[in-house]
Amino acid sequence: MRIEWVMEMRQVNEASKDGWKYRGRGYIQLTGKDNYRAFDKSVSDNVLNNPDLVATNYALLSAAWFWDSRSLNSLADKGATDSVVTEITRKVNGGTNGLADRIKYFKCYLALLS
Repeated sequence: MRIEWVMEMRQVNEASKDGWKYRGRGYIQLTGKDNYRAFDKSVSDNVLNNPDLVATNYALLSAAWFWDSRSLNSLADKGATDSVVTEITRKVNGGTNGLADRIKYFKCYLALLS
């Protein structure tokens, strides 16, 4: 089901040419016109019509907005475990691509903070 949805959205984005326009930008890689539209409501600039602003002016704020809009703090509060990193990865990326590296670096950064 997920694969079919991704393929359908890819066709929509290719037909509308919105895929490249609303590509990943910012620290969490805000992606897709729907996410840009929703984030646009939280800032005074028109990022829907000027999506490059996400990279130049709102790299951190867009990441914080995305994190908050998905209630990821409640997941992060479950602890510093591989399963929590996996769950958050799924919420952010829609899958687990690159998960092994993400867990490795998470443990490394966590050790630096401990």
